[in-house]
Amino acid sequence: RLVELSAQVLCVLLDCGLSGNPEKVANDNDDPIVEFDEASKGGFNIFRTLLARLDSSKELTFIYKGFVRLLRNVYESKSTYLPNSLAKLECFQELLVLLWKLLEENPLFMNHLLTQCDVNEIVVPICFLMYQSRRDPARIGLVHICTFVLLKLSGERSFGVNLNKPFKTKLPCDIPLFSGSHSDLISITLHKLVVNGAYKLVPLYSCFITIICNISPYWKSMSLVSAVKLVNLFELFSSPKFLYSGENAHRHLALLLEVFNNVIQYQYNGNQHLVYAIIRRKDSFGRLASLTLHKAVAQCNKVYGDKTSVQYDADNDHNNIVSTSTVDEKGNPLDRKNGRGRGRHRDDDLPSAISEDGESIGTESEDGMTARSGIAGDHFHPTEEWLVELKSALPLETVTRLLQHLVPVVDEMCTRKNGVVDEVEILDVLKDVTMVGLLPVPHAIVIRKYQPNQYTALWFTAFMWGVIFLRNQNLPIFDGHAIELFQVSVAPDDD
Repeated sequence: RLVELSAQVLCVLLDCGLSGNPEKVANDNDDPIVEFDEASKGGFNIFRTLLARLDSSKELTFIYKGFVRLLRNVYESKSTYLPNSLAKLECFQELLVLLWKLLEENPLFMNHLLTQCDVNEIVVPICFLMYQSRRDPARIGLVHICTFVLLKLSGERSFGVNLNKPFKTKLPCDIPLFSGSHSDLISITLHKLVVNGAYKLVPLYSCFITIICNISPYWKSMSLVSAVKLVNLFELFSSPKFLYSGENAHRHLALLLEVFNNVIQYQYNGNQHLVYAIIRRKDSFGRLASLTLHKAVAQCNKVYGDKTSVQYDADNDHNNIVSTSTVDEKGNPLDRKNGRGRGRHRDDDLPSAISEDGESIGTESEDGMTARSGIAGDHFHPTEEWLVELKSALPLETVTRLLQHLVPVVDEMCTRKNGVVDEVEILDVLKDVTMVGLLPVPHAIVIRKYQPNQYTALWFTAFMWGVIFLRNQNLPIFDGHAIELFQVSVAPDDD
């Protein structure tokens, strides 16, 4: 309980913006601790300033190891041989807020954990929390904050490189068995959130794929499980029900194709599993490449008929509280043409925090939540302009060239053995085949970095106070009816 309260107090101190009316304070040498002009600015916070000044390698390592030790508790407490032999900490949400504050306020901490520490130690509990919380409507806010942390980390090259470390941890959940790296863990987790997550996670789909896209150029060896699941995501997002759900629904496909292109162009050796999965689903790529307006209209009418509205509208995902900027591998900004633009992902289902009795908080009105959970609005119909934009936005050339060369190789092998070919034999052939000179000129690596903005800051403030409110119900120190920052409600089961 003391750890929980301490984390909450520290979160509040780091979040508050003090009024610009300070008093001059000097140190032992009579020098101002903070320049008076700086302290006079509105929103100045001495605690954030002190946090940003932490620069000792020893201190940063100590802080990081503390986060790792405490966050590991979320799955280690469930992996013991004797029930309840390891006490479970309930303050993991506060810890994630503190981790976010450190990443935001202290650039040295970000660099230190990526270069001097094993960042995978923090990735594992984050993925575990996301995986376990995917169907719980009271934990939507927890999934959001985990997504924000992964998105921010994925914007750094060192993060993608470090994820190649083999994953050997046994987690107490039903995650599929795989033999691979921590990159596989992230992709399998995010795939599960898309295909088996709560409906309110829909606005995060772009963030999920952006995370995978950012780490894909450095993914040395993708497991077969990850490869199959990524291609399954491509089939899902290219299905008529999803593709015609909104004018901008195809941008998910563009990001997934960029993932495939990054792996094929930069990490072809060692990624025969992905190549094999793409070959097995070659028809899905062919249908998209040969799509015409007549086919699009026919497919749209077949799926939606005379409906004027749809259950899921991908356009609602277009404006989000998470902003990203596109940069090259060296951090230089790219324009919209080269970097495929700047994405904004807006989450209309603002934060929900967790309480033990299933109570949750949110910043949205009841009418707004009803509107989002039901009908999305007027249904989109394919047009010639939309088809032209779709064709120009989808980078299909690399995958098309790959299929043109390798499909005949696999077909010839199957014919030679009368159709009885072991999967391992095909993988061995794909491993030995070279694509040098057959693929397009490698494209520039594009990284989409998280951009700080006032909406994210407001989200974290509301989320943090929601957590504090729900954690302090035994002795109710807050009047729930007087709170305007968020709404308190009992979350129903999301079946």
